[in-house]
Amino acid sequence: MTTKEEILSLFTQLSDTEKGAVLEELNSKAISETILIEDAPILSCPHCESRLFVKNGKRGDLQKYKCKTCCRVFTSRTGTPFHKLQKLDKFEAYKTLMLDGYLPIKKIAEKVGISVQTAFDWRHKILASLGNNNGKFEGITEIDDVWFLYSQKGRKGLDYSRKRGGSNRSGDNDYQAKLLITADRNKTCDFSLVRIGRLKKSDIQRKISGKFSENSTLVSDKHRSIASFAKAEGIEHISFKASEHTAGGEYHVQTVNNMASRLKGIINHSLRGVSTKYLQSYANWFHLKTKRPKKAMLDEMLLQNKEAWNIHKNKEGIYKRFIKTFSRRTYRCPVKKHFIGEFTPEMIAKLKFI
Repeated sequence: MTTKEEILSLFTQLSDTEKGAVLEELNSKAISETILIEDAPILSCPHCESRLFVKNGKRGDLQKYKCKTCCRVFTSRTGTPFHKLQKLDKFEAYKTLMLDGYLPIKKIAEKVGISVQTAFDWRHKILASLGNNNGKFEGITEIDDVWFLYSQKGRKGLDYSRKRGGSNRSGDNDYQAKLLITADRNKTCDFSLVRIGRLKKSDIQRKISGKFSENSTLVSDKHRSIASFAKAEGIEHISFKASEHTAGGEYHVQTVNNMASRLKGIINHSLRGVSTKYLQSYANWFHLKTKRPKKAMLDEMLLQNKEAWNIHKNKEGIYKRFIKTFSRRTYRCPVKKHFIGEFTPEMIAKLKFI
């Protein structure tokens, strides 16, 4: 009998009260291990990046620090999705469910035992921690844009709230949000929401300029903006008519098309559609899932990203700037939820993720 089988055999012999006590003890140990991970050595202040700081008491079991430069107090959780978190045990269960699959907010809230609003906030705190591609593309690299109908899902006060900003117009128009997908054959990918409307050369340059190795070959359909981008970057470009789907042999965009098909299925069916405001976040989630990450990998990403909390609380300002800069749509009916210390428009403009 293996150790696991022996433990299960002994566990079944316990009373319901004893089983509950054992499970509670195991949960508490799992939480304490998580806290120990979060209490890893801190190298700098998350507010000003100064290395001059001292210990400043404790908040429960969590060590606090005070920066000598900006005089602000912080912990190992400051700036991460764990910042101001109240239910750490349920948050751990929530992360596991997010790794397992794509569940609608109401279903995941029911499974974890939290409110729908808490489930929504936790999801976007986690998604705010997920970045995009930081590597370089090598060899044959495919590129294509995926269209999502412009959506204002969740906004209150719209005169046409039933459609959430959609349009019945067919073809490429100013109601189509463009997500640019770039991927090479070494599984280096980039998912970038670039604009609402027709794709431009400047959009491609803004997101992936300088990310190609010398041996890269760009493959796409005959989109003028992509051809112009490849010429400006000095990248070999092979194109074909969209109706033909391939330029022959290994020159095709089937890898990107497969990703696009799966992503659209998740966005439009599994999640019942998402707001354009959060489309980039969900694309980052899909990108993470393609790597089949373990829980330890997700924990590391959440703890390393000290900008996650600022991105989460200033999401409305980021979306407002995107609408005014990269679309012809009108920004209206702002979300009324506010946080103390929101970024100014000038500070938002300096952030790297737009």
